[in-house]
Amino acid sequence: MSKREKYANISDWIKVVGISRTKGYKRVVDYYLIGPKGKKEYAFTRKYTSNTFDLVKGGIGLKQLLQVKSRDKKTMGLVSYLSLMMPYFMEEIEWLTA
Repeated sequence: MSKREKYANISDWIKVVGISRTKGYKRVVDYYLIGPKGKKEYAFTRKYTSNTFDLVKGGIGLKQLLQVKSRDKKTMGLVSYLSLMMPYFMEEIEWLTA
């Protein structure tokens, strides 16, 4: 099984959730990957716009998030960054490959 096939299989059951916080004068979101059985793993922190935060605050499936098309640059930045980082997450987070 190639990495691409493996990545396609796991993206069906992983959710991405964002939790808002204030870091000094910046508004940032901490993004977490939530897997089966509620396992939660910190992914990264980024600045956000209201559109980006509305997209992830309740949780969104990874596959659905990677297919988002928007004119909001921060949203598309999130999508491209997440697709760039997924191979790293697959290697480092144990429950992603189990």
